[in-house]
Amino acid sequence: MLKKILVAVDLSKVSEEVFAYGCSLALRLGVHASFIHVMPHPTLWKGYEPWLPPEIDMEISEIARKKLEYYFKKAKERMPELANVKYDMIVKEGSPSDVIIDYAREGEYNLIVIGYRGQSTIERLVVGSTAANVARYAHCSVLIYRPGLDIL
Repeated sequence: MLKKILVAVDLSKVSEEVFAYGCSLALRLGVHASFIHVMPHPTLWKGYEPWLPPEIDMEISEIARKKLEYYFKKAKERMPELANVKYDMIVKEGSPSDVIIDYAREGEYNLIVIGYRGQSTIERLVVGSTAANVARYAHCSVLIYRPGLDIL
């Protein structure tokens, strides 16, 4: 029986739709929903350290958290009954697919919802995209959201 879903949100153009879809799904199924955003690992910023303030990770994490809260606010405007949904928002750092898969396994989530494509242009060109890796290696079912094909 489905009890918990994990909705992966990357803050791309489609992410607000993925977030709202995750809210709708949690509401209709009566399950707990967690929304996760994974920030790039700091090693990607190598070479920029002299120009970046040491607190940059905290600032980026706070921006991501505020964006997730904004998405939830917008979803509640469309679906006021979301006030009854149990949810939490998580911001982590690292390789997105690895973090999502590990977090879902450790948290014993039954379903992962993820957008069909992310925000990175380079990521779209690389064979192993986040959605494909999550679908391939997750311990649970994965729903890959595509805009315009809502069934809920």
